[in-house]
Amino acid sequence: MNGNIRPVSLVSVVIPARNAETTVTTQLEALCRQTYPDPWEVIVVENGSSDGTRALLRSWQQRMPQLRVVDAAEGCGVNGARNIGCRHAHGEFVLCCDADDVVAPGWIAGLVDALRTSPAVGGALERRMLNPPVALAARPPKESDALLDTFGFLPYPAGANCGFRKDLWSRLGGFDESYRYGSDDVEFFWRAQLAGYRLAFAPRAVVHYRLRRDARAIARQLYRYGHSHPKLYRDFASRGMPSSQLGDVAGAWWRMLVRAPDLVGSADRRAALLAQLATRAGRIVGSARYRRCYL
Repeated sequence: MNGNIRPVSLVSVVIPARNAETTVTTQLEALCRQTYPDPWEVIVVENGSSDGTRALLRSWQQRMPQLRVVDAAEGCGVNGARNIGCRHAHGEFVLCCDADDVVAPGWIAGLVDALRTSPAVGGALERRMLNPPVALAARPPKESDALLDTFGFLPYPAGANCGFRKDLWSRLGGFDESYRYGSDDVEFFWRAQLAGYRLAFAPRAVVHYRLRRDARAIARQLYRYGHSHPKLYRDFASRGMPSSQLGDVAGAWWRMLVRAPDLVGSADRRAALLAQLATRAGRIVGSARYRRCYL
């Protein structure tokens, strides 16, 4: 390490885990391969699992001394789990990843380096390594060379690969727990930027991102994402988030209508179309629920 760089006293990794028995071992093994040389800890928030996740995590504590398991047995949602993890974190930097992904060896080091000069950061998501062709057809890989910018407003990191200074989390009052699934990460990092905090991208901090494996599961997830978008618009329209444009919406539905035969076509084409339909359907239902039209 450069002698002019102040060492970080402790870094905390927070992982929400719900029904992650089949995947969390791979993520913990990946964390054990980190190149970061200074002290760090892992807080896994066991979020009301009905499988063997809790017992598996307890067994891992014998192998991984820096691992702590915190119980959130009521299943409080991903932001509730993140807040619980942050409250138990002793580090000045908090890094977040998910129990079903795989962090690359330089992940902690990449985020920590970026957090030395920025209060909040995000890393790169790599989609090809862990996912079958059907999943990649539904959610095609993108160049991961910048923060995400889905809504034409402000950039944001994915909750599966982000970091922030713990004092920033405290000043913002934590993650908004009313966002239980979908836009949960967007809301937090938009609020940070609107409060005057700068975000940075950490290209060396790579997470191999696991998608849902079949068309039905992908559609269910994207429906929930779409359902959250009108809520996001309700909360940020007055701060500058643009509305959905009627022409764009009509064009999207027309293209899906033209592609209707794909519903009885190959698995890849069917998954891709269902993903788009699910997102748009979720937005319609969310617009009715939150009384803000965002289609």
